Amino acid sequence: MRSSVIPKGTLIVAEKDKVARALANILLVKYKITKYRGIPIYTSGNTWIFGVRGHILELDFAEYKKWILDSIEKLFNAKVRYYVREGMKRYVEAIKRYATMAHRLYLALDNDVEGEHIAWEVLSIARRANPHIMVYRVRFSSLDPEEIVNAFRNPGTINWNWVEKSATRQEVDLRTGVIFTRLLTLSTRRHLRRDKMKKLLISYGPCQTPTLRLIVEPYLKWERGEKYRYRLKVEMLHPLYGEFAISKTYKKLEEANKIKDEILRIKYAKVIDFKLWHEKKNPPVPLDAYDYASRVSRFLKIPSREAMSIAEELYRRGLISYPRTETQRYRGVDIRKVLQRLRHYYDRDINVVISKLLSKDKIIPREGSGDDKAHPPIYPIRGARRGELRNEKERMVYDFIVRHFLATLMPPAILEKSKAVVKIGSLTAELHGVRITKKGYLEVYHYEIPKEKDVPLRKGDVLKVIRVSISKEKVKPEYLSESELIKIMKIKGIGTDSTMHEHIHKNIVRKYAIRKGGKLIPTPLGINLIKTLIQLTPELADVDLRSKMEKAFSQVAEGVKKKKDVIADILSTYREAYRKVIERIEEISKILATHIGKR
Repeated sequence: MRSSVIPKGTLIVAEKDKVARALANILLVKYKITKYRGIPIYTSGNTWIFGVRGHILELDFAEYKKWILDSIEKLFNAKVRYYVREGMKRYVEAIKRYATMAHRLYLALDNDVEGEHIAWEVLSIARRANPHIMVYRVRFSSLDPEEIVNAFRNPGTINWNWVEKSATRQEVDLRTGVIFTRLLTLSTRRHLRRDKMKKLLISYGPCQTPTLRLIVEPYLKWERGEKYRYRLKVEMLHPLYGEFAISKTYKKLEEANKIKDEILRIKYAKVIDFKLWHEKKNPPVPLDAYDYASRVSRFLKIPSREAMSIAEELYRRGLISYPRTETQRYRGVDIRKVLQRLRHYYDRDINVVISKLLSKDKIIPREGSGDDKAHPPIYPIRGARRGELRNEKERMVYDFIVRHFLATLMPPAILEKSKAVVKIGSLTAELHGVRITKKGYLEVYHYEIPKEKDVPLRKGDVLKVIRVSISKEKVKPEYLSESELIKIMKIKGIGTDSTMHEHIHKNIVRKYAIRKGGKLIPTPLGINLIKTLIQLTPELADVDLRSKMEKAFSQVAEGVKKKKDVIADILSTYREAYRKVIERIEEISKILATHIGKR
């Protein structure tokens, strides 16, 4: 089967070495590993397979490379061209070398917009060495042998609209990022001492900065609000069920004291309403990249950038499907076959669930609406062998992906909920209870099991007040967790499934934010940068602008709009923002310099 898939005189280029090795194991009967300039080449006769390392080429300015204030505005129209990325020259030489010996080139890069652009990069380099080489685009979503063989037997062609979409985004991000980074940095440096001047970099990015705005927003909301509140706590005793407590916060101490005096005078609380009902808790929908990063951050406490790195490693080892996906439907996935491969999983409880699912005549998953038309959701390809998961984080992530997949195939959980409304004079408060009556998907998805609490009260019950206290609380900003931030970024269209974690990471690297206690907390530098932009040029920190840009990029991918038209339209918005910044650049740079000088 293997030898008949790949014709003689074939070069196969994958996105990473581990993928290339997996392809060699699947497609070649036997092979030897040689090295060319340090790159592993999997060779069988006159068939060669090797992997690159992501983008080989990068877009940059062909002119005005020096950081000079007078030349910044010219960057809106300056010539740009592709250069070989640092450290990638050896890959260029390898592509040229083997393309000259091959008749056919199979582009086995990732099946998404960025992978399509890398495929174009490989093709453009290969064609320089061999203009007559025949080119095939191979698309797959996992390293499952059956899927790989089928993909190579039925190759397609490059999607040029996808290439144009990536190129459009690259040019917009290059021009806007460089223009405003240089402008803010050079202008602010003029107001600093020499020792701080050279080190200063005020980084701007059309995704990075709106992401920072979201991180800073809780602080700005806190700054506008009250700094202290007063919590009134009432502890009560029921003759049969023991102690209960209710509380309420007040902006002013006088309000809290007034209610406290009233409660001490009345001495008894009464349950004026009680409700008991059953509620379905639905299982999750299949995992896309956003939901994966959000849930792993929340449930496993692993930062999104690291989480994506772990998922990519598991994909390259053939354990899970391609993780950079926006799909929430099991389109083209043989669910029963996946379950068969997961049998004898190392967790006995999961094995029981898998056996129950396989015994059903029909398995109906819960599915979402997202579909990128390129990949299925993230799901396990096979069961991990003993010792195959190299560390605790890999084990946790793989186990989570397995459990999430199974959860989407299981029925909802049924919760019994209760609510008692308690009244003491003018104070009304609620006590809530919850109990699981049917586990459903929670049998495997322990991450969402609610903390059970019983409220045995009933309407008409009377409770005696035994203690009333008032405490002064300092109001703190309600900073976002990484999980919460990713959800908002998805809604706002800031970043893609491939880049969202990088925008968060870059803000941390630039010292605009830090991770602390599971939250993303803006630094004084990050706060002052956003406050200055909001006050003087709000367009540069607009969290909705990127969403409009991404919609325009998607229209390029659909063939509805041309690259040059989209770039011209977006840059017109940034030209206007540039004009506003220039008008108040002294004010902006002095504000930023004042803060930086204090660090």
